[in-house]
Amino acid sequence: MKINETKLKKIIQEEMDMIDQPYFDHIDSEGGMAKSQLYKMAKYAMMLHDALEDDTQLEAWVQSKISIAAEYMSKVKHYLEYEMNMDMIDPEGHDEPEVGGCGSAAPVMDSESDMFEIDDDMMHLMET
Repeated sequence: MKINETKLKKIIQEEMDMIDQPYFDHIDSEGGMAKSQLYKMAKYAMMLHDALEDDTQLEAWVQSKISIAAEYMSKVKHYLEYEMNMDMIDPEGHDEPEVGGCGSAAPVMDSESDMFEIDDDMMHLMET
């Protein structure tokens, strides 16, 4: 099929006109999708948290998946907080930074006795 110069210019103009259409002004609902996924993750996390006992034995692959998920969530949280300047509110009202991956508060140094306060979760980790 042969295309003359006039026909080629018409095709190019039609394509250029399509670029100016509102499609490129469209804003994706990525935030809404992320919120939906985060809600489901939080729901599952709470269900798992409530179902597990401290002495529950988990297979290595299960422990690994939980660790990876926690690490990924931490990275996203810190990226949004520091790179995108989003305010993060701890639902439990703690102002202390996270430590380890066990969800417990940081050891607190008692300046009077040079001793650390260690909660039950940390004590369990020390015993294992």
